[in-house]
Amino acid sequence: MRGNRAFTLIELLLVIVILGLIAAVAIPRIAASASDAKKNTCATNIVLINRMIEYWAIANDQEYLHDQGKFQTLLLNNADYFPDGPPVCPYGDPYKYDAATNRVTPHNH
Repeated sequence: MRGNRAFTLIELLLVIVILGLIAAVAIPRIAASASDAKKNTCATNIVLINRMIEYWAIANDQEYLHDQGKFQTLLLNNADYFPDGPPVCPYGDPYKYDAATNRVTPHNH
């Protein structure tokens, strides 16, 4: 008589239930981590752009950029300030320059 080496149905169901529980806990956490990473990337880009606005004003001995068009052409599309291209919001929203505050306004994600 040989020993039976197969898994029982109960053992298979137990493994499937355990894997389901792990997935139920892990998937929402991973999704939340991706969302948090996008929000942090957007906030970091805004800080970087605002620093480059200050640097541009100092380097060009001028006050500040006066409108969205100059912001785009003189700063964001300038390889001296952003050699890898302009920062892009992970959500696809454009960064808008506020001439009243001389800053890029934060996004609400």
